[in-house]
Amino acid sequence: MRKINIILLFLFGIFIWVFLSKFEFDLDKYISVDAQDQEINLQKKYSRFEEIEKILKREYYDQNLLLSWYDLMIDSALSAYVGSIDDPYTVYMDRQQSSWFYSDLKWEKDFEWIWAYVMKKDYYILIEEVLKNSPAFNAGLVHLDRILMIWSGYTEKMTVDEAVSKIRWPQWTKVFLLIERYDKDGNREILEKEVIRDKLIIPSVVSEVFEQDWLKIWYLEIYMVGEETENIFDREIKSLINQNIDWIILDLRWNGWWFLPIAVEISSHFIPAWETIVTAKYKIFWDEIYKSKWYNDLQSLAVVVLVDGMTASAGEIIAMALQEIRWATLIGTQTFGKWSIQTLKEFDDGSILKYTIWKRYSPEWKNIDKIWVSPNVVIEFDIDAYKNDNIDNQLEEAKKILIYNL
Repeated sequence: MRKINIILLFLFGIFIWVFLSKFEFDLDKYISVDAQDQEINLQKKYSRFEEIEKILKREYYDQNLLLSWYDLMIDSALSAYVGSIDDPYTVYMDRQQSSWFYSDLKWEKDFEWIWAYVMKKDYYILIEEVLKNSPAFNAGLVHLDRILMIWSGYTEKMTVDEAVSKIRWPQWTKVFLLIERYDKDGNREILEKEVIRDKLIIPSVVSEVFEQDWLKIWYLEIYMVGEETENIFDREIKSLINQNIDWIILDLRWNGWWFLPIAVEISSHFIPAWETIVTAKYKIFWDEIYKSKWYNDLQSLAVVVLVDGMTASAGEIIAMALQEIRWATLIGTQTFGKWSIQTLKEFDDGSILKYTIWKRYSPEWKNIDKIWVSPNVVIEFDIDAYKNDNIDNQLEEAKKILIYNL
């Protein structure tokens, strides 16, 4: 009887194996058929484009008009094709747009404009952030103001690039903006604002020591994570290391700049060695794991971090690492939410394709694209208090938390 059971069990195993093999084979066939159908559909779409092109070239009445707009038509089609991906950082840019893009990459932190971060929204250009002490700030522009007109031109049909090109101009010149603003109760107000363009020199690192109740708080503001930021940061640490600092306030507001390795360097001053700070995952390459280095100069000091809607990219790497590894208290508003990296493909005619090639993950394996880093203490920046009384309410909240809660 025991032998019969063993034989039956063996035969049942063979049956299961054959069944699963058949299922896997059929599944592969269906997947292959779906892929073939998709490829056929794509070929039809491509052929439709060629068919339309042939019809227009053969039958469209004004061939000179068609010829004069042909390049723009192709660029617009490519831009729309790439832009249909739900990824705002993957874009196709024609030669003129790529020229603007490269000029921004070469930015020396002192070009002339009003120093407000803007985006396209519905029928207007939305002001997402205003840099403190900037021309826009001094003219009374605030977060969430809607730009309806730039001079006499309505912004409804303007792209962000077109709007920015009209706002930028030589230093000391003026730009007229018509602003739509809603208060907390939903009341609408239309304002005319005249802003004087100016250069604004922004140092990458600024520090100051606050003394309060016989305690010393080191306030460190990092505007950008550039090539020299770590060297400047390191010099600041060495100059203050003997001043018996009790706590640190790290200000990463308006920090949307650049280099991941430098962000790891800065984070390493606060985080024990060999902790994973950020991981990069690619589609076509192996994962890259960035670990903290052997620095140990600031690891024993309590730290709070100031963030806002323009804390992005490298700034978010530092904030997230300190929040997850050092349990640092984050104060301010939700960050920008950009944890992807793009690369460029340049074509012969000067146009470029900028596309996402990898994404970052935090020490706790979070990717914050479109999710944001959430502060532990949410507090909006009070622009009126700062402008009228020079009071930074978010900074004051950070001081209170350090002194009374830690």
